[in-house]
This record gives sequence, structure tokens and C-alpha cells, in this order.
Amino acid sequence: MIVLEEPVTADRDDDAIERHGGLTVITPHRAARSTDAVDARALSSVRALAGGRSALVWLYTPMMLALADAFPAAPLVFDKMDELASFAKADPRIAPREHELLRRADLVFTGGRSLFRGVEGRTRNARCYPSGVDVAHFAQALTAAPHPDLTPFRGGPVFAYTGVIDERVDLALIDALAAANPGATVVMIGPVVKIDESALPRRANIAYLGKRGYDELPSLLAGADVALMPFALNEHTRNISPTKTLEYFAAGRPVVSTAVPDVVADHGDVVHVARDHAHFLALARRAREHDASRARRAAEKANAATWDAIAAAMRDDLAAAGIVYAAASPTRKNSAALA
Repeated sequence: MIVLEEPVTADRDDDAIERHGGLTVITPHRAARSTDAVDARALSSVRALAGGRSALVWLYTPMMLALADAFPAAPLVFDKMDELASFAKADPRIAPREHELLRRADLVFTGGRSLFRGVEGRTRNARCYPSGVDVAHFAQALTAAPHPDLTPFRGGPVFAYTGVIDERVDLALIDALAAANPGATVVMIGPVVKIDESALPRRANIAYLGKRGYDELPSLLAGADVALMPFALNEHTRNISPTKTLEYFAAGRPVVSTAVPDVVADHGDVVHVARDHAHFLALARRAREHDASRARRAAEKANAATWDAIAAAMRDDLAAAGIVYAAASPTRKNSAALA
């Protein structure tokens, strides 16, 4: 399998190639900021590595539609994990390219029910698979010692968010939660993206731990009393189906969320879903009280949604569509794969 990443700005022009068993990853390095996700040089690298083999093109972003053009005889799969056109500072070319990609795709996967509704009627063969979870990985939080970086916050409740901090996070809600709970700490774990750091609320009991490795997440969650999904309810979050929901479940953390439609529809019986800011603050306090029934249902949901089970079902969909290939399904978002 060949995975083509989006280009990164560097001091040189070349395509870095890494091999991991049967997986080859191409990362284009460009001295000048690339105006597109795929250029002629990257396509040449893919063609050279593919040789004369038959191909399957699997796209995570419409911005790589040129890869499908380079292999016109190959089956085309679009794995739609986000409503990319609704992101802040989104490239205006995303929407028209997605329209074309949906028209041409042999099979479309969507990462949530809201995304699925958005493609129904626009493509000929779509399937819905909300996010899965590596249960064994996140279940380490049940027995792991809290991460050393959480040591300064022991002695009071810890409300934790893991993920990108961008235009989808309700920063006013974070500020209100910290203000209403001066004896607690609100820990924000993840990189700040597409928003100015000056917009972040600053209080003595709000801690920003920055981007962390996947391997650190269980111990970081082990030190949390309540896991947060404090999403703003706007055009940026209308179609999201947060992967972190099941990760929090597998980690055994109670979850408080704003009323994101897919969260309400898929997990409203387990997640504490808030109507507004005041309700979110009340639920955050209430969620600290152990609820055995809710915890059991959360664990059951996580165990039923493993990535292995989802991958097996997706392979069945590929076979039903007449798409047969030997490699495992690609898993890197914002990339394109050739199998």
C-alpha cells in the first residue's frame, strides 16, 4: 500500500519515502508553500512506486482528487471523516471537488450519521461508520497511574479535554467552567490550531498541556475525574461525530458534552448532554458521582465499536461493490492511499 500525505513546508523540494513492512508513506517536502495537496512531482513518485500494479484509489480529502485522475481505471473510494468545507479558513476548492468526487466514487464511507445524511442522494453507494476505538489502549486508563504532568493538579477535581483546540471548541464555556469551579482544574490537552492563542481563556485553574503522543493519552485520562466535549454549536460542529467519545468510554471516564447532534443520537443514553452553559456546569459537577449503570453502558458501547470490527464490515462493503484488493484499509486522515 502507498500512502500519499499532504505536503509540508520545508527547506527543500523532495518526496520523503518511508517503508513500514507492506506500507509505503510518501511525504512531499516543498520549499514554497504548496497551492494544492497534490502536484506533478508527488504524482510521479506515486506512479513510480505503483509500477504496473492494478490500483485502488482511496481518498480522505477532495483536495487529492488529482490522484484519482492519475489512475483513471482504478476503483475510487472516498472516506469522508469531516465536513472539511465548513472548517475555518477552508480552501474554497473543497466543495466543488467534493461534488465531483461524490459523483465519481464507487463507494463512499462516512464517519457519522450527519455526514451520511449529507451525502445521501449525491453519490451512488454510501455507507455509514461512526468512529471506532482501540479499547485495549484506552482501557489502560483504568489501571494506569496518572501522568506526571497532572501531579500539580492533584487534590482537586480535574476536568479534561483531549483533542485539537480550534474553532469548534466553545472557549467561553471553558472559561465559565473554570470560573464556577475554582477548586478544580480544567486541563486542555491538544494543539491549538487555526485560532489565535490570545483568544484562549486564561485562569489559574486552566492548564494547557499542548500536543501529546497517542501513547500518553491513557495516563492523561487516568488523572481526569470528568472528560469534556465542550463543543460550540455552530456550522463547524453540525456534522461532527467525535472519535474521543468512545475513547473516553473505554478509559472509564464520565463524559459531559454540549448537544452535538451525532453525540445526542448515538450516545445520549450515556453522555451527560447539556442544553446550555449553565446546564453544562451543573452536569460537570454531577458527573463526578459514580453511576454504575451508565459506566456499564459506556463500556458496552466501546467494546462493540472496535476498529477491527469496523474494518471487517468495510471490507465486506468493498467486496459487495466488486472492489477486491489485498491490503488492509488505510487509516491516515488527510491522506490518500493507493492499494
